[in-house]
Amino acid sequence: MAPVTELATIPLQSGATIEDPDSPAGKIWTATLDTVSQQPGYQRAYYGREIENPALLQLFVDWDSYDAHQDFIKSRIYEPFVKHLMSIVDGEVEMRHASLEPHPPSPAVSGTRSPVTEVLTAYVEKKDEGVAENFGQLGQVVLSKADGSKAISAGWVIEEVQHDNFGQGKKGNAYVMLIGWESKEKHMAFRETQDFKDNVHLVRGGEVKGMEVHHTSFTEK
Repeated sequence: MAPVTELATIPLQSGATIEDPDSPAGKIWTATLDTVSQQPGYQRAYYGREIENPALLQLFVDWDSYDAHQDFIKSRIYEPFVKHLMSIVDGEVEMRHASLEPHPPSPAVSGTRSPVTEVLTAYVEKKDEGVAENFGQLGQVVLSKADGSKAISAGWVIEEVQHDNFGQGKKGNAYVMLIGWESKEKHMAFRETQDFKDNVHLVRGGEVKGMEVHHTSFTEK
């Protein structure tokens, strides 16, 4: 089966200093990563706080397959694993899976290669390869024209997802593009260029019902 990347967004409790391995939250986070890394089918993990909203922690995990992660979820150790993690969480954890190309997405996500990652999620009612092609075209412009761009990995989310623009009670699909940058400032500067303005129409409007963009500085485990 094809490899997948788990995309988890974790709202942390105020004062949860996971970056300090000697703090209570840091010890819980270290144990979380250790447990995940010991599971069959695990490849690697990346984690970091969203720059725009540091209370949100992102954890991306590369797995051999979707089933490999599901086997972990069904295992006897998963419930106590989650209970331990939730002691530093404030709210609902969002978890999705995406088939990203190229895999692994490390060049676009690992902090040693891309100090900042633009995480773009586009919401569409139905999977449309025309949408993927348009994002691919924009990606080529970014890599060839944008100062400070590093690498891109992109693909469809496996699960159906909710979005306000789909309508109440309705679900649709999501396309994720991870773009590695030297800095957030480099990305924002590119948005002011003519190259961006001439090509952004490829991913706005039409089948795309909504879009969310933020930046995260990831650490690879």
